[in-house]
Amino acid sequence: MTGLQLRAPPAFRRGGGRWLVPPWIAPAFGLCVVVLVPWTGYLFGTLPPDYKANHWAIAWGGFDVGLSLALASTAVLLVRRSPFAEVTATVTGTLLVCDAWFDVLTARGTAAVVQSIVEGVLVELPLAVLCFWIARNLAHAVEVARPFLQAAGFTIRGHKLVAPTSATRSGSSS
Repeated sequence: MTGLQLRAPPAFRRGGGRWLVPPWIAPAFGLCVVVLVPWTGYLFGTLPPDYKANHWAIAWGGFDVGLSLALASTAVLLVRRSPFAEVTATVTGTLLVCDAWFDVLTARGTAAVVQSIVEGVLVELPLAVLCFWIARNLAHAVEVARPFLQAAGFTIRGHKLVAPTSATRSGSSS
């Protein structure tokens, strides 16, 4: 079977044969979608057309702090050439898309809506696309390397890539 495997190869299970990601998580996420779809329909039908938020500045300021942390984390991990930049780039791209969406939908007046659209199209969405491109390239590199690492005897233990004992010994004898 070349598609989705229900059981991870032994090299990609945690020490003691445990899963890196338990197999029940995907069906649980599917159940969340099944529950979320009617809930979203309910909200569309029942929420008021406008609402005054008591902590508007804190909400937006907090969101921008989170976006800044995501951008900084991605930058640091890219400088370090860490494969974990895939995760932070995905988070950053998602936050940028959300920022553009809510900037436009919460803007008051025509000028503010136009400004939000321009910022979204010229800044936030291109940065989001760049983040998703980075994440995809990093994920692709890991997937390309995986079969070679497995064939060479590498395993994963405690979320760390472990070299085969023969490679460790031959590398230290020179």
